[in-house]
Amino acid sequence: MSSYVLKITGKRLDTFIMLLVKLGISFKILKRCKDYMIIEVLEEDYNNILKINTTYEIDIVKRKGLVSITHFLKTRKLFVIVSLLGFAFFNLLTNLVFSIKVVETDSELREIILNDLEEFGLRKYSFKVSYNDKEKIESKILKKEKDIIEWIEIEEKGVSYEVKLIRRVKDDIEKESEPRDIVAKKKGMVTRIIAESGEVVTKKNAYVNQGDVLISGLIRNNEIIVNKTRAIGKVYAEIWYKVSLSLPTNYHEEKKTGNNKTVLEISFLSDDYSLTDFDKYEHSMDTKKIIYNHPLLPISINFTKKEEVKTTDINFSENYEKNIKPLAIEKLKAKLGNDITVLSEKVLKKSENADRIDIDIFFKVEEDITSYKSLKDFDIEKENQKTEEESS
Repeated sequence: MSSYVLKITGKRLDTFIMLLVKLGISFKILKRCKDYMIIEVLEEDYNNILKINTTYEIDIVKRKGLVSITHFLKTRKLFVIVSLLGFAFFNLLTNLVFSIKVVETDSELREIILNDLEEFGLRKYSFKVSYNDKEKIESKILKKEKDIIEWIEIEEKGVSYEVKLIRRVKDDIEKESEPRDIVAKKKGMVTRIIAESGEVVTKKNAYVNQGDVLISGLIRNNEIIVNKTRAIGKVYAEIWYKVSLSLPTNYHEEKKTGNNKTVLEISFLSDDYSLTDFDKYEHSMDTKKIIYNHPLLPISINFTKKEEVKTTDINFSENYEKNIKPLAIEKLKAKLGNDITVLSEKVLKKSENADRIDIDIFFKVEEDITSYKSLKDFDIEKENQKTEEESS
């Protein structure tokens, strides 16, 4: 509610009071002296007082409520405009990337990572990326440069990014050239065979057991082993898994994403009014910086840091494809890794009560079953002699 505190100056103040009563104007006397008095009236009553043709001098001592804010904005337009422009410029500067530093002594590797960062959208003088986009960039670089780095982290430091990484330590030359077989690390039905070197000794749709040779590193001529080589390739197979989930019927979660914004706010009494709408952001603790505080009125202008909060509400009893299946696949990938392809799935059992859902799902998955068996100590002469004795 808006109101005015007025100073009425003149003689015979009782006459002025009687005039206010006659006109039905509500007022409250705050102070009275011989030649003046101070009263408080509502905004609409103040407008009515201005219409009275009187010789009394009427001065505004103080404004209260919304009218105070309105008056402040009208009388300080330049300040408000400059503040808004300053905030916009400040926000622009704090969201730009002024430098990217790769913490690595190898200049060639630094150049590779800087080029990868630029390729995936993070470059000097560009806008900062969100927390989720930063993680995606890390994953893309790690996947692309899997042969040269084992780990990478992009850390935001003010208006800069610092990139830390761990180089992949390559096997020595002897180990890299060591002869080997490619064998199955688990049983399943072969779906794909990719062979670069070695002899393929299995075939598509064949059922194999753990340890079975898939691509041999032994080179034969008329059933006689003549040499050893390093089998190189990958074999994929169809594997069967059962995933069990126990879920609440209704799920609610509020999670901070790591994103934050610095916004300009006007505080009046105990309320804050943001000049930009950030529905998904909430106040952080101790992050309000006051840039202007009125000496008399309970009003201030602040820079306030807000953190993004992601709210999730899921009804697991509805929409299996959207709500339950992705969780089951995520659980499967946590166990097997991301290099799998779901071929099909079937719900085996589902039970539901008031607050929980229990479900068993059968998955057919194409998975890399490539494993290795060293042939370093394999004795060719001894093996050929054994074969000859068995055939004679």
